[in-house]
Amino acid sequence: MRAVLSGKLPDRGSFVVLVGGSSAGKTRSLYEAVYELVPDWWLVQPSEASDLLRVRNAPPRTTVFWLDELQQYLGARPALTFECVRLLLRHGNLVVGTLWPDQYAKWTAGRDDVHRLMRSADAISVAESLDIRELSEAREVALRDTRIEDALRPRDVGMTQVLAGGPRLVMSWDQPVNAYAKAMITAAADAHRLGVQSPLSAELLAEAMFGYLKPHERVQSAEHWLAAAVPNVADPQHDGVSPLYPVDNGRAGTLAGYTIADYLAQHVRRERRSEPVPHEAWQALVSLLPRADDLRRVAASAIARLRFRYAEGALTRLAEEFADDKAAVELADLLVRQDRFDHAIAVLRGRLDADPPDLVVTRRHLRISELRRHVDELRPPAGPRPRGIPREVAGILFDGGLSGGLRRDAAGGSAIAAERLVEVLADRGSVGELRDLADGGDPRAAEALADLYAAWGDVPALHERADAGDEAARLRLSKLQRARSHRPDARYQIEQLRAEVDEGRSEAALQLCALLFELRDEPGLRAELDAGTPGAAERLIALFTAQEHRSLIALRAYGLEADGRIVAPENISKGSFDG
Repeated sequence: MRAVLSGKLPDRGSFVVLVGGSSAGKTRSLYEAVYELVPDWWLVQPSEASDLLRVRNAPPRTTVFWLDELQQYLGARPALTFECVRLLLRHGNLVVGTLWPDQYAKWTAGRDDVHRLMRSADAISVAESLDIRELSEAREVALRDTRIEDALRPRDVGMTQVLAGGPRLVMSWDQPVNAYAKAMITAAADAHRLGVQSPLSAELLAEAMFGYLKPHERVQSAEHWLAAAVPNVADPQHDGVSPLYPVDNGRAGTLAGYTIADYLAQHVRRERRSEPVPHEAWQALVSLLPRADDLRRVAASAIARLRFRYAEGALTRLAEEFADDKAAVELADLLVRQDRFDHAIAVLRGRLDADPPDLVVTRRHLRISELRRHVDELRPPAGPRPRGIPREVAGILFDGGLSGGLRRDAAGGSAIAAERLVEVLADRGSVGELRDLADGGDPRAAEALADLYAAWGDVPALHERADAGDEAARLRLSKLQRARSHRPDARYQIEQLRAEVDEGRSEAALQLCALLFELRDEPGLRAELDAGTPGAAERLIALFTAQEHRSLIALRAYGLEADGRIVAPENISKGSFDG
């Protein structure tokens, strides 16, 4: 680590990231190395991304920029973050940070500026357990230091985790003092799971706790809940650690809120990986989070889990309170899916008044206005408007008219459109339309349909089409029969892929969701959906499409309630998310 930090000095700085699990010793190791190398340098620890970006206009020299939990600086304005870090390095500064392995995998997997920035960093892995040489040295120290002796004793947790109070933190959640303490910890952990990085106020935590308490525990007032919870979760315990720790808001004698200890957040996230977040927790976060960056992450988490009503609330606040044009466009797209054109157009018009108006907003406003005219032409004759979305326009609303345009172009003779249409239909699991195209003589549709049947192991369907002369079905049937005896155990594959997903491998997430789709495993896809696994939402909708599920239109448009039930159209309140 010292060699990497000092390798380019004094002409140029270094960007160094320590990667490892919670309480593995990343921050302490980094501190020791930096302090030994540059003890007389200035140190800047930005509280959020905007603080870091302020220095790009007048970058200092001989300064260490300390970015512990680096992920909180990467989500907002990534292009400027990329530019800022490169500028600091050119001026001979050190930029150092820490990341969990899954976060490192996530932020190095893409092609955007922020992903290129992370790949340019010198990454140093910090193992969660000692190697043989380190363990031997620790045992020598343990002969004269009982703290090290005690820390080496447990078999199921590492020495650094014991020294950091990890086991006691876990005990505070596994065996809580009372139900209110556990509810507060769980609410904070779920907020962390949804991407929240700023401190949580007592008011927010109290509102969220309602969803984790049993009915008889809710009888007491919220003030009683806080009085029973806070001393047991936010005051230092025997080892000087606490499950939640208080954070000031920049002035002496003030409290911004509470942040959960990393080690405990990591533990609870594993334990509650696929547990749904209660309605009250979603509502509290959407209503009371003070920072735009956190709202963006909560909105993204809600969309990934098909919890559209909470995404709507977060995006609405971003558009109205923070003048976020990107959020306004995302909100308008979400409203269009629900056939709420008036509201969508009003959202975009509100942003068109900006000076100058955003080009993306302007184009989306024109596109949605055009789409509305097209949809109105397809509606049934004038009369009482039915509850819910008419079937004849549901597909257009879902994809913004993409498949409809491809159908028109394919009918007009475009081979490219015909090929793209088949790809879209296959990806969405649109078996019925693929079957119609295949029966009409489209060989690409026949192959895509046969591939779907083969992936599902649907031998009767392949037999039926093969007997009718479908060559693609005959070939897939033959291949399927030969491969059946060699197919690996699906449960083992799922466990392996799930472990890789939890390590942050984005390609494993797509593979896992594709496998669950092939197995037609709706409970498995729903579990990944609640875990926020990328691709789970798309594959669950595709499965509903393939099964021609009676709730498909509602799922695509309105998503799910917090508890996993499909939202009923009558529960959608115009202009709000609190139906």
